Amino acid sequence: MHILQLKPHQESFYKVIHDKIKGLDAIVLCEGASDTEVAKKILRKIEKKLPKTDKQPVIAFTDAEGKENIPLLASALLLLSKLSRKLKAIVVIIDADEDTAEKRTRSLVDSILSRKGDLQLKLSGTKRDNTSSQVFMSNIHVNGRKIRLIIAVNGDPGLCLTKHTLEDHCINLMELSVPKGATNAKQIVNDIALCLDKIDKTDPQTICKSFTHICRALELLYTETT
Repeated sequence: MHILQLKPHQESFYKVIHDKIKGLDAIVLCEGASDTEVAKKILRKIEKKLPKTDKQPVIAFTDAEGKENIPLLASALLLLSKLSRKLKAIVVIIDADEDTAEKRTRSLVDSILSRKGDLQLKLSGTKRDNTSSQVFMSNIHVNGRKIRLIIAVNGDPGLCLTKHTLEDHCINLMELSVPKGATNAKQIVNDIALCLDKIDKTDPQTICKSFTHICRALELLYTETT
C-alpha cells in the first residue's frame, strides 16, 4: 500500500489534485490535521492484518483545515474525479460536535449535493454500516461513474461531554477520566502527540476498540481499492 500526504492549502488545491488524482485509488479527506495524522497512523498499524493482495492501492490523505471546508473540498474532488478512471473511493472523517453521527452525516451529504453545480452527480441512499454505528456509506454516481463515499464520524456519545470530537477516542485509548466541568475532550487531550504516541505503542486490536469507526472506514476503503 502506498500512502501519500496532500497539503492543498500550501498551494492551489485544484492544481495539487489535478496533478495527482490520476494515480490515486482513494482519498481520505479529514476535518483537521489531527484527524489526518491519527488516521494515517492507524492505517499503518492495521495494514498487516488486512487481507494480502497483489494490488498495492495508492491512498492519499488530506485535511480540510476545518469542518466548514469539507463540503467544498469534497465537491471539488468529485468534480476532478472525472479526470481519473482509477479513483474508487473517498473517505471523509469528521467530528460529530453537538450532533448525532446520523445528523452530521446527513448535513454533510446535503452540503455536497447543494454544491454539485453542473456536475451530473447523484448519491444513492446513505446507509449505516453494520459493524460500526458511526460509519455511513453511499455510492456517488458522477458523470457515468460510481465512487464509494465512506463517512466516519468522530465522537463517543457515552462520554459526558457536550461536544464530541476525535479526542473522545484518545481518552478511551489512553484510559483517561473526564473531569467534572469538562465540555469537550480537547480540554483533556490538549496535545494530539500524546495520543499518537499511545497509538504507536498499542496493538491494532486495542486501537480498533477505541477507534472502531476509523478502523472500519479504512478496512472498507481497502476492500474497495483491492
